[in-house]
Amino acid sequence: MFTQAVPESSGSAGFSCSGCAAQFPVLEGVPRFLSSRVEQDHAATSFGFQWMARARGSFERGTLYGLTADQERAAFFNAFGIKAEDLKGKTLLDAGCGDGFLLELISGYGAEIVGFDINTAISVAYRRCLDLPDVTVIQGDIFKPCFTPSAFDFVWCEGVVVHTSDPAGAFRSVCRLVKPGGQLYLWVYPSERISIYQRIRDILVASYRIPYPLLFGLSYLLACGLFPVLKLSGRKRSLNTIMFDLFDNLSPRYQWRFTEAAICSWFKEAGFIDVKVNGRIGVSGRLASRGDK
Repeated sequence: MFTQAVPESSGSAGFSCSGCAAQFPVLEGVPRFLSSRVEQDHAATSFGFQWMARARGSFERGTLYGLTADQERAAFFNAFGIKAEDLKGKTLLDAGCGDGFLLELISGYGAEIVGFDINTAISVAYRRCLDLPDVTVIQGDIFKPCFTPSAFDFVWCEGVVVHTSDPAGAFRSVCRLVKPGGQLYLWVYPSERISIYQRIRDILVASYRIPYPLLFGLSYLLACGLFPVLKLSGRKRSLNTIMFDLFDNLSPRYQWRFTEAAICSWFKEAGFIDVKVNGRIGVSGRLASRGDK
């Protein structure tokens, strides 16, 4: 349990754990529930650089991974197999909310929404959602989430566990947050038919060791070379989207890849039913409750 507190030394609002007395500050409007320095986490800093660069207009604008706002919203509802009215009165967690693009899109449908991410640019998501009363943005660790078990009706976790040191452990941590009868959506990189971006990552071997500003420039140069190739193949990707996708693939330290069968087995072993595969590779399932046979 956490209680709100105001440390006398700084005068800034924060929270304290009633169990261990640990203190967690609120910085730039965002509660920071972290037990260690976020700068020591590679995923936090690499994605922090990426989301901050996007906020400054250095990557794609108006789209995210090439999807427009309408396409992203439709993909969200399709992944869960629900309609907008199904969110009314529910609780929803975006575990790995990035810059808050999806949070803004699904606001206003009657759900209580929480955006949760470890990235160092989490304030970008906070500012995006500042005027949305149904959205709360928190910085935290997916392995140590600051929520009570079974807190959410819907949990969205897209492209997150694959960038951790222990994807299966991160998945189990997220599973514990789903209510019985609630739904979880997980997206991971496929190990079969890998993308051209993944192939480039494999060729470069340790691209995550390249300083972020240099990797940003390299992503631009590679995007210039890929743009005509993808255009000739019929894939409609802007130069800035290709650049964003490249940096997204090259910058994280970890990028684990899986088969559909492996991820579906995770869901089933964790007690999920109605497990469905959506695209390459998104998997959704409903946590079994007492009423299920």
